[in-house]
Amino acid sequence: ALDVTIQAQILNEVRDLAREFGTALVWITHDMSVVANLAQTISVMYAGRIVESGPIDDVLDRPLHPYTRGLLDSVPHIGETRARLRQIPGMTPSLAHLPPGCAFAPRCNVRTTVCDTAPDLLERRPAQMARCHHPLSEEMAA
Repeated sequence: ALDVTIQAQILNEVRDLAREFGTALVWITHDMSVVANLAQTISVMYAGRIVESGPIDDVLDRPLHPYTRGLLDSVPHIGETRARLRQIPGMTPSLAHLPPGCAFAPRCNVRTTVCDTAPDLLERRPAQMARCHHPLSEEMAA
């Protein structure tokens, strides 16, 4: 919620400090534009668990998990001034009462009965992992 100029200055300073001291940087945010300009790798979390992880360009350009696709679809794009933003249906579950199986299943548009079992975080493409029984295909990810 910072002014864009101040935000850029802070991000540049943090990036410079990490470079200067040779440290990694863990950045937790809902702002995908910040992540796109700051990170080399990304992990997307839902209900306290990583649902997708990989190189920033791969995850943002070709997401595997339906939640990642939903996040990206909810961000306005330049030139689409009249397009309605897509929303992920439903509500985030309570962490105290997660549904059995995949926590995202009640909100997912590709859910099947196998989603009642917990999926593992598996490599689906080189260096790109997803915790999903039905990872998105190239056509669905775009």
